[in-house]
Amino acid sequence: MPRLVITGASGFIGYHALMYFRKKGYEVLGVDKVTRENVVLCDLMDFDSTYKVFMNFKPDYVIHLAVVMKDEECRLMRDNLMMNLNVLETSLRAGAKRLVYMSSSTVYGLPTKDEPVDEDSRLNPLSSYATSKVATEYLALRYCGLGLPCVIFRGFEVYGKGVTSGIVKIFVENALYKNHIKVFCYGEQKHDFTHVLDLCQAYELGLKKLDPCKVYNVGSGVPRTYKNLAEVVSSISGCSVEYLPCRDKDVAFKLYPRIDRLRSYGFEPKHLDLKKGIEEVVSYYR
Repeated sequence: MPRLVITGASGFIGYHALMYFRKKGYEVLGVDKVTRENVVLCDLMDFDSTYKVFMNFKPDYVIHLAVVMKDEECRLMRDNLMMNLNVLETSLRAGAKRLVYMSSSTVYGLPTKDEPVDEDSRLNPLSSYATSKVATEYLALRYCGLGLPCVIFRGFEVYGKGVTSGIVKIFVENALYKNHIKVFCYGEQKHDFTHVLDLCQAYELGLKKLDPCKVYNVGSGVPRTYKNLAEVVSSISGCSVEYLPCRDKDVAFKLYPRIDRLRSYGFEPKHLDLKKGIEEVVSYYR
């Protein structure tokens, strides 16, 4: 039975991944600073604590999802880099065969040209969070050279039952609790809405088939506008929708991926019915 550590396992994506791989027959150790069933407490910013957990479990594989998303700018970048360095180093010392690192579409910035980004598109991180993701991608590639095969995924708007952040959660909560959705930039923003179980499928490929030391966009491959999303939420909840111009800091971005590289290894998203996926989210929050 392969042994797998998942960091950030108490989070939305992490807990789905933990349950997914348990069903696949992996012996999974969930690690997080927040307690939850099947998850052990560990401060990943403390090297000794991280080292102890990893050396005791001796994972064959690691899926590294833990991240600090909000904090004062300098502290956020510092803490993310320290945590990521600790996980990479302890994974190497524990003899892990492969590490999957979850980066983010935020590394591309907010492009306004209506065309998909691929893995070679120019990086343009616009926040401390995105900057820490770019930096960690380079750390992971360096650890490839040190003997730890790493696979890097750039995820887009991930949603599903229990989603805890993002535009899907915002629209659903406004629909259920205010019976009204405000959509700025007239809903012209275009994104990729990826079901969390399709993301887990990509992780499985990352552990088994993907070439290491490479970056892979992961998404549904079906770009949709915020207007499309609002219409689906409205059709399910019966709420009203108001389309408004962009506010001062809003951007009518077009951020969606080309996923040909991942598809060439057999990745094929199965949860493309956005209405069915949003019904899961609505049911969870009702």
